[in-house]
Amino acid sequence: MKATSETSIDYPADRIDLVGWLANLSDRDFQACSPAHRAAGAFREDGRLGTVNVESVGGHLLIQHYLAAKTAPDHVVMHSRNSRVYIMHLAPATIEVIWTLEVEPKDASSARFRCTVEARMPTLLRLVATMGLLPLFLRWHVEGETPLFAKDIARKIGGVLGPGARKAGTT
Repeated sequence: MKATSETSIDYPADRIDLVGWLANLSDRDFQACSPAHRAAGAFREDGRLGTVNVESVGGHLLIQHYLAAKTAPDHVVMHSRNSRVYIMHLAPATIEVIWTLEVEPKDASSARFRCTVEARMPTLLRLVATMGLLPLFLRWHVEGETPLFAKDIARKIGGVLGPGARKAGTT
């Protein structure tokens, strides 16, 4: 199952560094991007970016240990091969989660930001998850966090400019 959402960021795409943003995303900032976000932390393993994310989606607790599969300022793919999901916070299962962040130019002064989460699981677990409306809850989760991730990215770009500075393309 897969969910994608996109929104705009009012900065040029070439000002956005998704790798830098993700590597420096604090636990507090992660939690502020969704009421379902419980905790997060970034790390490096063999030189690769990694994150640990803890969140609740549709009443199911997920613990993801992501490692970067692709990193570029405009495209990050994080892969958690052994995510733990606790169905209704009780029954543990292992699934695979791929989290993709992308940014592309919308026009000279803004960008399109896209967030995709794909959950891969065995057939029986997929059937149970579908009956428990996980595809719907996953879509709602991604649609809720995407604009808040974009807002955090824009806030941090604005902070880099310093007080009184203007965004590119503004007068």
